[in-house]
Amino acid sequence: MLLAGTLLYFFRDEVSNNVRFFMPIPPLIVAAYIFVFNMYNYYDGKLPGGAWTTSKEIIYSAAISAVVFGISTLMLIVIIHFLKR
Repeated sequence: MLLAGTLLYFFRDEVSNNVRFFMPIPPLIVAAYIFVFNMYNYYDGKLPGGAWTTSKEIIYSAAISAVVFGISTLMLIVIIHFLKR
């Protein structure tokens, strides 16, 4: 955290121009935290059967999340566009 904060401080001018890309990071970290604990709960406190099974779990979760994010973003853009008319 100290390293990240220090880097952000020294590169604040570059970061502030693109802060919209950094804003989703904290909720994504919380979602990853919840995903990992749910996965451990589902597999009775252990990792799934091997590295490939764990990788599939992560890939499926990321793909589903990306689709939901994309659809939600498009819906919000369309709704806001029509409301601003």
